[in-house]
Amino acid sequence: MDLATLFAFAVFVIVMTGTPGPGNLTFLAIGASSGYRTAFPVILASQVGSLALNLSVALGLGHVMASGGPVVTIFKGLSMAYMTYLAWRIISLSVKPKGEVALPSFWEGVLIHPLSPKTWAMSLVAFSTFLAGNGLSVPENALILMIGFTLGGMVFHSLWALVGVSILALIGDGPLMRVITVAMAIAMLAATVWALLI
Repeated sequence: MDLATLFAFAVFVIVMTGTPGPGNLTFLAIGASSGYRTAFPVILASQVGSLALNLSVALGLGHVMASGGPVVTIFKGLSMAYMTYLAWRIISLSVKPKGEVALPSFWEGVLIHPLSPKTWAMSLVAFSTFLAGNGLSVPENALILMIGFTLGGMVFHSLWALVGVSILALIGDGPLMRVITVAMAIAMLAATVWALLI
């Protein structure tokens, strides 16, 4: 892999992991409603799911997803159902009294990326554009893909969560915060629908 391709891959990862999507909007909402300490373990868990997804793409599952058919239809249904559940969890953290709602679990975090259409799309595009046919072995390409998206995910999920914390510090935990959290949950669902349609 030449340096120019590696640089282009890095820029792609930064743009894709830094822009709004179900993951970033989830961590923004968790940071805003419950703080960074609550968001960080879920961020770590999300990277476990990201590693599994990117490894799957590198090993060929991406071809199955790109070809369409019943597998993709089932994925879309599961994705929409899970993102709706996640939006409800985020709203519950904000509108119900503290302590009444369990904080997001490790497993809820693990499922964010494998059920996110944006994550699948960016992994497929990255692999087919920058890694497939570069002369490296499958394990080497899988490692590049996983390291790139894990680093990007950790940095930008953390930044989005910290923006949420800043919003909380700025406006407090009142009615306006609840309105913003509901809006972020709706935006996350809208981002999911958009990604499923394109």
